[in-house]
Amino acid sequence: MDLFQSIRKVNLHTTDDIPASGTTYARRKRHSYAGTGDATFGSKEKTKRVRSVGCLEQQNQTSLLQFMAPLKRKSLESVTASRMAHNSASAGLSSRDPSSGSRDPISLSEQDRHGDKPPVPKLLSGRGGSKRSHCPLYKWIPGTGFTVDAFSYGTIPGCRVYFLSHFHSDHYQGLKGSFEHTMYCSKVTANLVAKCLKVRSECIAPLPFNEPRVIDGVEVILLDANHCPGSAMFLFRLRSGLNYLHTGDFRATRAMQSFPELSDCRINQLFLDTTYCSPEHDFPEQSEAISFVVRKTQEALRQNPWTLIVSGTYTVGKEKVFLAISETVGSQVYVDKEKMGLMHCLEWEQLARSLTSDPHGAQVHVLSIGELTLDNLSSYLEQYSHNYTALLAFKPTGWTYKSKCSLAATQAQTRGAVTIYGVPYSEHSSYSELREFVQFVSPQRVVPTVGNGSERGRQKMQQHFALWLSSESRAIARQTTLDGLFK
Repeated sequence: MDLFQSIRKVNLHTTDDIPASGTTYARRKRHSYAGTGDATFGSKEKTKRVRSVGCLEQQNQTSLLQFMAPLKRKSLESVTASRMAHNSASAGLSSRDPSSGSRDPISLSEQDRHGDKPPVPKLLSGRGGSKRSHCPLYKWIPGTGFTVDAFSYGTIPGCRVYFLSHFHSDHYQGLKGSFEHTMYCSKVTANLVAKCLKVRSECIAPLPFNEPRVIDGVEVILLDANHCPGSAMFLFRLRSGLNYLHTGDFRATRAMQSFPELSDCRINQLFLDTTYCSPEHDFPEQSEAISFVVRKTQEALRQNPWTLIVSGTYTVGKEKVFLAISETVGSQVYVDKEKMGLMHCLEWEQLARSLTSDPHGAQVHVLSIGELTLDNLSSYLEQYSHNYTALLAFKPTGWTYKSKCSLAATQAQTRGAVTIYGVPYSEHSSYSELREFVQFVSPQRVVPTVGNGSERGRQKMQQHFALWLSSESRAIARQTTLDGLFK
């Protein structure tokens, strides 16, 4: 067997087992670090975050080396060279490359730049002799020179086009002003990349949603991922007739089943966001969580009209929550000047009209989720004690959900005049939403893109996928969908 055949064998035999870890990874993420997406928060968690993420990356690299075992310890550089010579192989690897950049120039705090997952490790911070890890197989779109959310590996040999699914730093990590290649993303994501990361405009190629574009001989369509503003799923249609769907980070909804691009397309491989791919993570729909927030806000204001309402957020994300609060209270939403600049990048008129940079002119304030602690909010209320006598805060995060507990049973943290609710509002798909989406798409193969740590976790994920795609499960899913039409 020659080297090229060995590479193809590795690709074919490992794709099904590429990343995902259900409960184990979920537990690790639940105790990530202050302000990083759907997690518990506190300053003591920063050390845990470094250790946890470091372990995850080490496991990734270990898994990759295991994939290469059939190559009889040939150097990774040789494997990379072979892939470049045979680009039709189903995935690729990158060679090690010394770091030449510094930290991302964005001025936002490290704790506030991520979505619902912990960040990838800072592999690129050193200069001179630092080495980057190799780009894992699941970052590649088979049969192309495309990678998705693979900016932390330097210049990747064989990669002709880079794609960015959305503006959360665990996906854009490594992207900076020195980037010299072509990157495709949505218009909103392009705005944020240019403003915050100072990437040159000639390197950013924004794409419209729902309009096919031919890139390097491949038809590419962006679909709404329902994650954060600007987030996109990528549908890749190859000339060979093969079709690949990459969800990026997404919150699946039944509305996606009406997307004509998906209804009329046989998906050969689905790259799936598996952040919550474990049965205990079956939290409510977003609309239910928002209704809970609105109801608690109304109750608080009836009891005390001088209550300041605070909503947690990320760099981008959770806007639907504080917009709903704004409409309920009949007040604008205060954000600081830095956040205001980012919000204008979203090209969202309703949101722009609702915002103000005057904290005294709004009864609804937006803060980083990491700041929503009883200590911090008690001090925050003191700053506005001349206008308000109580403070009600909401942490919109899927990690607050406890299995089999209803929203009505959600308990608040209270100290004095400060109350905090953890609300199971997530911008990632719940377990049942993932199942229904996979059954709708009905792909030949599912590649999890989150939690690529342990072999046990990957096997567990594949068991979920196999069950979802069984004939019996599909029949039940179709009947459930039909029943839902008449409710």
